[in-house]
Amino acid sequence: MKHFKLFSLFKAIVCIAALWGGLCSCSGLDGIFSDDKDDNSSKESSFTGKYTEPTTGTVTFYEGYDAASVAYYVPQIENGFYKCAVSEPKLAELPPGTALEITYNGTTIHALITDLCPSSLNSNWTSKSSYFFDLAKDAFTKLADESLGVIDVTFKTTPYPTKSNIFFQAKDGINENWLAGRFYNMRYPLQKVEISINGSAYKQMTRLSSQNNWYKVDGQNLISGKKKFRLTDVYGQVIETNEISYVAAMGTYNCGKNFGY
Repeated sequence: MKHFKLFSLFKAIVCIAALWGGLCSCSGLDGIFSDDKDDNSSKESSFTGKYTEPTTGTVTFYEGYDAASVAYYVPQIENGFYKCAVSEPKLAELPPGTALEITYNGTTIHALITDLCPSSLNSNWTSKSSYFFDLAKDAFTKLADESLGVIDVTFKTTPYPTKSNIFFQAKDGINENWLAGRFYNMRYPLQKVEISINGSAYKQMTRLSSQNNWYKVDGQNLISGKKKFRLTDVYGQVIETNEISYVAAMGTYNCGKNFGY
C-alpha cells in the first residue's frame, strides 16, 4: 500500500509539473504509467475498415462443407470463423478473404468470405444494392433456428485474426508457361497480386473470372524459376513474400509473411 501511495504521489507531482510548464496534460501521461504492453490489441482497436459501423444484410444457408457447396475453397478455417459466400454483385466490394462479424438478435458469429453466390441460382443474389450472404447450416443455426431459412442481419468487416503467414496454393494444370494459384490466410483481402521470376521486374497476375479467388500469369520458367510475389491488400499494405524455388500442381507453400493489423 505504501508503494502504491508513493507511486500515486509521484504521478500527481509529474502531472502538476507538466501542466505548470504547459507541456502536456495528465491524460497524456496515461500511456507512460500504463501496465498494458500488448501492442496487438491497440492495433486491432484502431482498425479503420470500410464497415466499422454495422451495415444491414440478409443471410441464408446451405447444407454442409462438401465440394458442391458455394464456400468450398479454403482448406482450413481457424479462430472460430465460418466459411461464407457473398452475392455475386458484391464480390468486388467484399472480395474473398474479407472477414465479417455478423449479428442477429444480439448473437454474433465470425465468417470469412471464400466464394460467391452465383446469380443464376437465386434471383435475390442479383441485387446490386443489397448484401446477401450464404452460410453453412451449422453457422446459420448459431444465429437462428433453421426453420426461418432467411434472416436479416447486421455486419461489419474486421481483420482476420490469424497469427500465421499467408499461403499460396498452385492450381492443377500448371506448366512452365502458365501458372495459376490462390492465396489464403490473409489478415485483409487482396487488391493486387504481382510475381517476379528469377529476379525480373514484377508482373501483375490477373484474377480468374470463373474462380474468383485464383490468380494466373503467362510467362517462362513459371514452375522451375525462383518466384517472389508482391501482394497488396485493400488498404494499400504491400508485402513481398519469401522466395519459392519450385511449385507443383496443387502444392501449398508458406509465403513467410502476413499483412500488419
